[in-house]
Amino acid sequence: MEIFDYFKAIGRRFWVLVLVPAIAGLLPLAYFLLRPTQYAAKVTVVPVSLVGGVRTNQYRGSDADKFFANNVTGALKTNPLIDQVSRESGVAAHQVRTGLNVAQVNGSAFVEVTYVTAKKGKAEPVVRAAATDALHFLFQSQYDVAKAEVDAAQKQANQADDGLNGISQQSDGKTPDVAYAALSRGIPALQATAARAKDPGAAAQINQQVAAAQVRLANLGKLEGQYLALIDVRRRAVNLRRDADQRVREASVQLAAAAPQNALVFGKVHRSFPLNEALQFAVGGAAGGLFVAVGYLLVKEVWDGVRRRSRSRGAEAVPASG
Repeated sequence: MEIFDYFKAIGRRFWVLVLVPAIAGLLPLAYFLLRPTQYAAKVTVVPVSLVGGVRTNQYRGSDADKFFANNVTGALKTNPLIDQVSRESGVAAHQVRTGLNVAQVNGSAFVEVTYVTAKKGKAEPVVRAAATDALHFLFQSQYDVAKAEVDAAQKQANQADDGLNGISQQSDGKTPDVAYAALSRGIPALQATAARAKDPGAAAQINQQVAAAQVRLANLGKLEGQYLALIDVRRRAVNLRRDADQRVREASVQLAAAAPQNALVFGKVHRSFPLNEALQFAVGGAAGGLFVAVGYLLVKEVWDGVRRRSRSRGAEAVPASG
């Protein structure tokens, strides 16, 4: 009864508690109803061949679904990708960013990409470009890394081959160990010939040949060390190239699986009314209006009380007439 008594006491002011929240709640609804028609286009990323499955998939493990969905979401929030979608669709970057929404579907690896706009003809191009570019960004980068590893390994192998060819030219077209063995076998014969020579001049000339051969042997020994080091470098480079080639093949398969025709399902463009958002704003407006109305009534009540007490004291101060 106290509440009804209070409403009866405030009389016509009761309508303030009704009208202010009602108006504050209806204004957001009116905005959503009167604004230009909005259109939505949706594409679902279906990463059946991209997440889990075979050992070569990039996304594996217990958190693969969440990891993939987060990566797609993160990619679609980056400025370079937003700018790329803007260039491809002809829609301003800030409009792409404002209208684009990405959501993981029920904790799975499926991701829904939605774009809402007042321009019906731009809804599908934007969402198509966004989903396609996001997948391309995620899987093209893996291919590029693997391809760069192939190129680096091949460059290292080519440099080793050039070094080996240079050493071969210095050792008369033979490997240093073969040239060393052939030359070392001939030195004892030269030394024996010098020892048997009766002509000192001839012996001296042969000894010079022996000395030159020994210098040559020392050089061949150094070349053999370089040759073996280059052989090891080339062997490791070939192994790296083989492993990188395998990663390129795996990344190529993933990149093909991420193509729009394999990983994206497009929905039809349809009219969009954000009912939940409108209701949230309406309820928030009504609650704010109620707060303002109650505050107004409390202030009004206090002010009226002050005025009544002021009038009472003024009437008591007037002296009675004779």
